[in-house]
Amino acid sequence: MTAPLPRRVLIASCSAVVLLVAIAAPPGSAAASNWTLRQLPPRSGDQWGPPLSGVSCPTASLCVAVGGLNTLAFSQTPTGGAAKWHVVGPPYPVGPGKTCVEGEPHCPEPGGRLQAVSCASPSLCVGVSYEGFVYVSTDPTGGADAWSPTVINEGDGATHLTAVSCPSPSFCAAVSGGSNNSNGMVLTSTNPTAGQWQASRLGSSLDLRGISCGTPSLCLAVAREGRIFVSTNPTAGASAWREVGTPGGPGDLEGVACASTLLCAAGNLTGNVLTSTDPAGSGTGWSETNAGGSVQITGISCPTASACVAVDNNGDALASTAPTGGPGSWHFENLVPFRPTENGKELQPPRNALFSASCASTSLCTLVGIDGRIFTATDPFTAPDPPARHGKAPRRPRTIIVFAEHFWKLTTSRRRQIGARFRFYSPTKTRGFECKRDRGPYRPCHSPLRYRVTHGRHTLRVRAIGPTGLRGPAAIKHFRVLARS
Repeated sequence: MTAPLPRRVLIASCSAVVLLVAIAAPPGSAAASNWTLRQLPPRSGDQWGPPLSGVSCPTASLCVAVGGLNTLAFSQTPTGGAAKWHVVGPPYPVGPGKTCVEGEPHCPEPGGRLQAVSCASPSLCVGVSYEGFVYVSTDPTGGADAWSPTVINEGDGATHLTAVSCPSPSFCAAVSGGSNNSNGMVLTSTNPTAGQWQASRLGSSLDLRGISCGTPSLCLAVAREGRIFVSTNPTAGASAWREVGTPGGPGDLEGVACASTLLCAAGNLTGNVLTSTDPAGSGTGWSETNAGGSVQITGISCPTASACVAVDNNGDALASTAPTGGPGSWHFENLVPFRPTENGKELQPPRNALFSASCASTSLCTLVGIDGRIFTATDPFTAPDPPARHGKAPRRPRTIIVFAEHFWKLTTSRRRQIGARFRFYSPTKTRGFECKRDRGPYRPCHSPLRYRVTHGRHTLRVRAIGPTGLRGPAAIKHFRVLARS
């Protein structure tokens, strides 16, 4: 999910303040989806439901979800309606380096950001927060008081915990990220209910975004800039962790899942999935596949070595019963279409992101995302019915262009270039994109696109390439760079 645009707008669109260009879908009925949506209601005074960033389903009769605004929710009937999901809060809202009581002057607003949760069983769930707290419960359906907090912070700053994985009740591992002085850490515990955690620093400038332990003796951690770390003895300190490298290139990695020691899968910035059937081996054992999307994959779950479901920050679900089988082995479905929301003259961040996936088995997968959205499917690995087509012509892939964060900048003179950055995606399955800048030729490109522009009027055209090589119509964006007067 992109950050809000800065308020100082000094690049003008040639039409009104419309920052989205979309090509309409061809005629035809929508595909029948396997996924069912329900949404958690907003808190009093809020416009949107709580943003959900993590989910864990140890069995088909228990799912636990966490998110921003100090949100913790659970269901013993995950496939039921929204009323079957019960929202509680941890016993203490969280703040940097301390606990506090909500409503007191020193309490941060909004409440804590619970980033991730992992349930080793129905009797042990562990959640982590961006403010440096670990929450543990042996009775995750027991309400707020059933969750016990442990402060991991050292000094004044918060340890930004971003992910957690508990392959058994006697072992959990978590990672920290961000840009403060406590990033790049792996935390492990062989007794999580006692609040005993051991910290190992893997790098002073390392932004770890995800971790998955297929067993207590195999953990894989992923980071920004495409870096992967593996350990077959994760409790033995930093020296027991080895950097695999960047087998998928420098694109950020976030979601990661390991099915025992047989398969690990991770998703990157451009919607590709990296897989390895020998995750403890060298980086050469990794393969990269485009699963049909084009934006950051944010979560992934593999209940077996032959079944994986992934989500991205464009509201897409990607599933495969042969994760290492190449592009044709993944099917793609957009569950939440992108719709621009404006506040005055500012385009707000997209509100269709999905952030986490958890599959209790191949017969139940749960996805969560922004605005309290929860999707479930009892047949997640069967491709949805294709939409009806008129005539025999194949459908041309669509493209949508969106301005990304940090695009609005000021050029100090007519000669000075500035960096333009765009985000784009296709709600249909693609194998890539081509971009045309002004009068230049079409060239292969990917989102986010960055290039240098000078003062004056410019045009960007982006078209998607379908699985068969068919080029879709170009999405066009006209914009103008203004020099300082």
